[in-house]
Amino acid sequence: MPYIPGIYLHPLHLFIIPVEIVWLYASYYIACTAEPGTITKNNVQSYLDHFPYDHLLYQPKECRTCKLQKPARSKHCSMCKACIGKSDHHCAWINRCVGVNNHRYFFFFLFTLTQLCTYGAYLCFQVYRGLIIEWGLDKAFVYDHRTGTQSPITFRKAMLYILHRDRIIGAIGILAIVVAVVVFIFTVYQLYLAGRGITTNEAFKWDVIEEDIQRGLLWQHEEEPLEKPCQSARKRTSSKAAKDASSITKKARQVTSLEELDNIYDAGFFRNLLDIFIPPQLDKP
Repeated sequence: MPYIPGIYLHPLHLFIIPVEIVWLYASYYIACTAEPGTITKNNVQSYLDHFPYDHLLYQPKECRTCKLQKPARSKHCSMCKACIGKSDHHCAWINRCVGVNNHRYFFFFLFTLTQLCTYGAYLCFQVYRGLIIEWGLDKAFVYDHRTGTQSPITFRKAMLYILHRDRIIGAIGILAIVVAVVVFIFTVYQLYLAGRGITTNEAFKWDVIEEDIQRGLLWQHEEEPLEKPCQSARKRTSSKAAKDASSITKKARQVTSLEELDNIYDAGFFRNLLDIFIPPQLDKP
């Protein structure tokens, strides 16, 4: 590492860099190998007890592939060949599903990757700053052929000059910035969903429900006592339903906005995050 230590980089970075790299690979290995929350005949009852059906996003039914009752918030993954409890999504980065058991490790990997890329971009920037001093660009002047005058070189032009002369460090720095920004935005989005008590899979389901509301296809039953905080039924329009509209209004109320529906899986922002980073032990029969 010929640029470290440098004018703006302490020798301590020679120790920090390998630690950061090992930290990233460790977080990636854990995320790739941690069990996501596979539902089996031995633990399916634990998942059924912990995740009740809301009768809106999830209805009681059996997985046609696993031949097991599907707990709420679970999803069968054709790539993992199993039903995953509280399935968020199948991640190509770690080549497995993100579920109730490994969601925290997935966040750990995202945090570590964002931090390392940000740190790498910082190192590249400080290397370029040091080269400005070493190459004497801080005292250089730019000659204007049109006016015949000289002016001190700007910091921007000095950085562009170094980028032209030493493209490898610049390419690494630009790549680190791009990856850091993309992963950071994705991490914030994942935290936003997690804080609302919604998985990525459920976010798509809520989009479908919102579309049904806009089309006037969602009705909420009120005449029967409800065992759950939210029991809703989705009804598709048909000619028979149109003829029997009067009887429908007596039994159900049309839902006109998402605010009328309760997400029973939302326990509050901090409690939702706590459930991710300290998940329930559901794998014991």
